[in-house]
Amino acid sequence: MQKGVFLGLSTADIVYYVPQCLQRNQKLKAERQLAYAGGPATNAAVAFAAFGNEASLVTGLGQHPLAHLAKADLAAHKVRLIDSTDQPRRPPVLAAVIVDLSNGERSVVYSSTDLRRLRRDCINETTLEYADILMLDGFYLPQAVQLATWAKPKRVPVVLDGGSWKDGLDTLLPLVDYAICSPAFYPPGCTDPDSIFAYLRDHGVEHMAITRDGEPILAHADGQLCEVPVMQVKVVDTLGSGDIFHGAFCHYILENDFLLSLERAAEVASLSCASLGTRAWIEQEKFI
Repeated sequence: MQKGVFLGLSTADIVYYVPQCLQRNQKLKAERQLAYAGGPATNAAVAFAAFGNEASLVTGLGQHPLAHLAKADLAAHKVRLIDSTDQPRRPPVLAAVIVDLSNGERSVVYSSTDLRRLRRDCINETTLEYADILMLDGFYLPQAVQLATWAKPKRVPVVLDGGSWKDGLDTLLPLVDYAICSPAFYPPGCTDPDSIFAYLRDHGVEHMAITRDGEPILAHADGQLCEVPVMQVKVVDTLGSGDIFHGAFCHYILENDFLLSLERAAEVASLSCASLGTRAWIEQEKFI
């Protein structure tokens, strides 16, 4: 069993599955509805725990009744929650997700994360005690930088989920060992993969990758650029697949090299797209 610490956003998600994309002013009955915790670091922590690992999640949910939806889901999937919001009575970040069953694509509407903060005392050096890996999603940047700083002398690898560029990330990048970015991740002045890799490399990141949905992953390691294959599946639901990818990567990188870890994590993420929701894949032992 490995121990991972995940710091980042946690949301309460309600997901509606509809037969086709909504039109203007249309009312449409959902064919299915699910509710659980969401957010990049949160889904990654659940995925990491699904491999039999110990996952601790530092985030902000609070005591509002709506937060208990997410808390119950995390407890059910054996994620240790370190709930550190500085406004415990405020509702958590809420997300309404609509998944088009005709193609598996999803649309997300969520409440603002801009004013969300964690308590200053929510972490200390013991947070990483016995930790084997640290994953950050770019939210709660002051705490992310502090944890990554503590991780360095402990030789705890730091993984960044680069979903989108966030102001201040340039202060975190020199502390990152593995940066795995989405197609929407564009640092200042970057317009294509080459410029993104150059930016990350100039900021001290040695292992970098850009996922491209179902296309091969672009990876840069040891000065070489290559493509990592992605298993093709019949897509039912893409929701959370990138987050699941990061959680699986955190599991595999502790036992394998960078490129093989990317390939195996991509397989898990692909398989998660073959079922509805972000949890169904866990119930199928062959995926674990």
